[in-house]
Amino acid sequence: MGIDLYDEFWRLVQAMEESGLDYATCGAMALAVHGVPRATTDLDFLVELHAVDEALSIARRSGFTEEALPMRFSNGTLVRRVSKFEGAEFVTLDFLVVDENSRPAWETRMKVPTAQGPVSVVSRQGLVGMKIAAGRDRDLADVARLREQGG
Repeated sequence: MGIDLYDEFWRLVQAMEESGLDYATCGAMALAVHGVPRATTDLDFLVELHAVDEALSIARRSGFTEEALPMRFSNGTLVRRVSKFEGAEFVTLDFLVVDENSRPAWETRMKVPTAQGPVSVVSRQGLVGMKIAAGRDRDLADVARLREQGG
């Protein structure tokens, strides 16, 4: 049957909501929540450093069992990456640890009601800030699309 990224996202969100974990969706799924969807192959969430172990535990219970060593993005953000495999298919989940770069996005996160249940997501302005800081062509294109839609 394969891995459905959308289903994986909502399973993780539901598990984080049920556990009371403080998190915020960022990356392409946050774009979708803000009405500017684009294709993606991974899931991204912000969490505070003290919540990383709990976030990883939730991910493991959701089938994300292949954990990479901690890494840092070029802007210094600490990332804890874990993947889920089913046969030849896989999905990658990144927990970005809140730092001085992402703190403004974290502080403006909001709970959005959806048909699938509530989801915590960085604000539109917070997402723009994170994407500008990342500075990759894809991120800058995302910023342009958000701004075209009033962000």
